[in-house]
Amino acid sequence: MRELTKDEIIELKEIWLLIMDGNAKNQDNKNRAIKLWNSLAGTRFTYTTSCSACLGQVYHGLECLYKEYTKK
Repeated sequence: MRELTKDEIIELKEIWLLIMDGNAKNQDNKNRAIKLWNSLAGTRFTYTTSCSACLGQVYHGLECLYKEYTKK
C-alpha cells in the first residue's frame, strides 16, 4: 500500500478513536471509516453495507494502518 499523506494520517487517527472498540457509534462514523478505507485500499464498499466481512476488512485494515503510523 502507498504511503499516507499527512491529512490521511490525521483522518485515520480521528476515525480510529471513533471505532477502536469495533463499533461505530453512529452512521456518520461508519461512513467516514468506509470512505477512508475505500480511498486507501481501492475498495468500493457502499456506505450502507451491513456485510460483516466487509466491515471487518475496513476495521482490521484501519487498525493495521493505525498501528503502523502511530509507532513512527
